[in-house]
Amino acid sequence: MKLSRPGLLILTLLISVSESCIAQSTMVPWLTRSADNSRSGWNSQETVLTQTSVGTKGIAQAPTIPVIGDARGVEAQPLILPSVKTPLGTRDVMVLPSMADVVRGVDAHDGSSIWQVSLGMPITGSQSIDSHNINQHWGCISTGVIDPDTQRLYQTCWVSPDNTGNPQTGRYFMFALNVADGSQVVPPVLIQEPSGNHVFNSQMRKQRSSLVETNINGVKTVFGCSGTIFETGTGASGFCFAFDVASNSMSTMLALTAGEGAGVWMAGQGAAADPQGFLYVLTGNGDFDGASQWGESFLKLKYTPSSGGSPAALQVIDHWTPWTDLARSGQKPATAARLAGVSAASAALTPVGSGMSMPLKNARLVAHLNDQGTPTFLVFPQMAIGAWSDEDWGSAGPACIFSIGVCIATGKDGIAYPINTDKLGGTTLKDLATPKTNCAKLAAPPVWLTMSPGPVDPCPTNPQSLNFFPLGDTAHLHMTPVQFFDPLLQSWTIFAWGENSQLHKWKVNQTGNLTYVAQGHEFASDNVRENPPGGMPGGFCSGSSNGADPDSAILACTIPYGNANTNIVNGRLLVYDPVHLAPDGSLKVLWDSQQFNIQFLFNKFDPPVIDGGQIYVPNYNGGVDLYRLTP
Repeated sequence: MKLSRPGLLILTLLISVSESCIAQSTMVPWLTRSADNSRSGWNSQETVLTQTSVGTKGIAQAPTIPVIGDARGVEAQPLILPSVKTPLGTRDVMVLPSMADVVRGVDAHDGSSIWQVSLGMPITGSQSIDSHNINQHWGCISTGVIDPDTQRLYQTCWVSPDNTGNPQTGRYFMFALNVADGSQVVPPVLIQEPSGNHVFNSQMRKQRSSLVETNINGVKTVFGCSGTIFETGTGASGFCFAFDVASNSMSTMLALTAGEGAGVWMAGQGAAADPQGFLYVLTGNGDFDGASQWGESFLKLKYTPSSGGSPAALQVIDHWTPWTDLARSGQKPATAARLAGVSAASAALTPVGSGMSMPLKNARLVAHLNDQGTPTFLVFPQMAIGAWSDEDWGSAGPACIFSIGVCIATGKDGIAYPINTDKLGGTTLKDLATPKTNCAKLAAPPVWLTMSPGPVDPCPTNPQSLNFFPLGDTAHLHMTPVQFFDPLLQSWTIFAWGENSQLHKWKVNQTGNLTYVAQGHEFASDNVRENPPGGMPGGFCSGSSNGADPDSAILACTIPYGNANTNIVNGRLLVYDPVHLAPDGSLKVLWDSQQFNIQFLFNKFDPPVIDGGQIYVPNYNGGVDLYRLTP
C-alpha cells in the first residue's frame, strides 16, 4: 500500500513521538557514583539491554561524546538526570566534568551539547602529582552528586586561583550548578575548615573520592573525603568534610590523623551512606592508634548538624582495623612522644600510588596448590624501607549491603572482610596483638576475594605473611564490588575484578558469609600479567536488570590490556551474564569488544554506566564512548 503525502507525514510524526517517549521513559536517574548511596553499581530499571538482546543483536559503538579541554577527559563518572527543562527543551541531561575544570551538560541519548561552563584554570599535570605523568590536568577529579529535588549538581574541583596551574597554590572549591543550564547557584565555596584555620590547605590534597548527599530529617548535606599528594609528608592527613546545602557553606571537617596519612581515595569511590545517614569509608596508608589516628581502617562516621548555637560535628563513632602498616612492614611501633604533624619514616617522598610495585630481587618463593587444585606460587618481595609500604587497605570502596547490615571491605591484598554495620568492633592496639580475637569481631570470616593463593590464612597471627604476590603478580582490588540480589540463588551476590585476575562472583548470605560461585576466563592486564608484578588496576563494572527478572541482568566491565598505572593503555569492554553460568561453570560472556577490534584508551578508575538502553564508557581518549544495541 502506498501512503499519501499527508499519511506519510502523520506516520512520521507518530514514529517520532513514539521514539521520543520511549527514550524519555527508559532513562533513569544516575545521581551519584555507582548509582546509589550503597554504591551498588546497579540499575534495576533497565528494560532495553537484556541477555537476549545483547546476545542476539550485539552492541554497536555510537559516536564518542567529547569531553572538553583535557586530553584524557573525565575522572568523574558521568551522571544523568532525566526530564530536565533546559533552554533547548526537555532533555535527559548527562553531566560531564572534565579534568580541565570544564563541565558539560549533554543530551544523554546522543551526546549533543546543551550547555558548557568553565569553572576556572585547572592544575597542570606534572610528576609532582603523578610520577607517571598520565594526566594533562588535575581539575574536577572526583564524581559529584545531583540533588533531584533542586536539579543541582554539587561538584568539587581543584582550581588555580592565581591562574598559574601550580598545585602548591591550588585550592579545592565546591560548585553548585543548575543541571538545566550550567549556571552557578552561588559563588564557588572554598573547601576549608569553618573555624577559619588553614590545615586542609596547608598541603596539596587529592580529592579523588566522590561526593555523597544525605537527607536526614529534612537536613540535606553533601559529604566528601580526600587524601594527600605526598602521604608521608609533614602534615599529610586524610579528611572528610560536610557541606550544608541549605546555607551553601562548609559546616565541618574531620582530620583522620594528626598529620600521618589515612587518606580516603578508594579509587574514586565516595563514602557509602545508610538510610540513617551514617557514613562508611576505608582509609589507606597511615598510622593507627584507635583514638585519633585512623590509617588502614574501616570507619563509621556520624554527622551532627549545627543546632542551638552548637557547631556541626563529624566524628568517628566506630571502626575496624585489620593490621597496622608498622606490623606489615616489620617496623617498631611509633613512640608516644612523636609530635603531631611529623610523618612516619619513608624511603622516599613520592606521590600517593607511585610506589605500588615492590622490589622483586631476592624475593622468596613458596609453592602451593590453590583452592581449585592448580599449582601456584607466592612471591614474597623484600619490603620497602620505612614504616609504610603502600598496603592501602582503602584501595577500593566497601560493598555495603545495608538490607543485611553488612559492609564488605577490601583492598590491595584482595581479601574481603565482612563487617557488621551496627557494631564494627572498635579495634584497639591490644586487639591487633591477637589478630584472631580481632577477626572474631567480624560479621563473618574473611576470604580471598580476587584470587586463590592456596592454604594462606587471610587473618594470620603474623600479618607479614600477607606480603606476597600470587604467581608474582599483584592482586589488588580497586573496583568497589558490584552488588546484586540474584533471583535464582535467592541471595545477595557481589562481583569483583582484581589486578591480573578474572572477574569473580561471590554469594553473600544474611550474616555476611561469603561463598565462591564462579569466575570468568578473561584476565585484566593480559599483555603483562605473569611478567611480575603485572599490571594495574584490574576491572571496573556496573550492572543492570529489569527488576528481579533473571534473564534481564547484564554486567558491563572494562579492563586494561597493559599496566594502566604506568602507561596509557588500550582497554577492553565485556558484557557478562551475571546469573546463568556457562557449561564449564564460568561467568558467561555475552559480548566482547575484542572480537570486533574496537579500540579505546582505558580509563583507570571510572566504571561504565548502564542506562536507557545504552552503555557509557569513559575513556582516556578525551571522551565518553557510547554503546547501544546493533540496529
